[in-house]
Amino acid sequence: MVLVQVAFTAVNVFYKLGINDGMSVKVLIAYRLAFAAAFTVPLALFSERNKRPKMTWRVVCMSFLCGLFGGSLFQNLFFEAMALTSATFVSAIYNLIPGITFVLAITFGFEKLKLGDQQGRPRKLEL
Repeated sequence: MVLVQVAFTAVNVFYKLGINDGMSVKVLIAYRLAFAAAFTVPLALFSERNKRPKMTWRVVCMSFLCGLFGGSLFQNLFFEAMALTSATFVSAIYNLIPGITFVLAITFGFEKLKLGDQQGRPRKLEL
């Protein structure tokens, strides 16, 4: 896990250097998504060749929306924030995403906060 975090930090520093040297954020994201697709699509086609679902219009539309909002929007916001601040700040804020997501899920009613239940109580740390 430490190696993954080191690699993630190194990639963020390289992206920051590219953005500072004048590379467009949208071009950077297009390259990133193109390389990701080039490596993962053949792997997915090979590993799931016998259990692929039918390609219906609903699956195509949902895939498009997931790619548009799940991948592109997040990366556009992430790299624009990196262009406006430092790679260190963006990496630190990136770690807050699960907490912010949980607070939003509670706010909009997707999750229930049950402090009275055993699962909802904070654990006592024993030293």
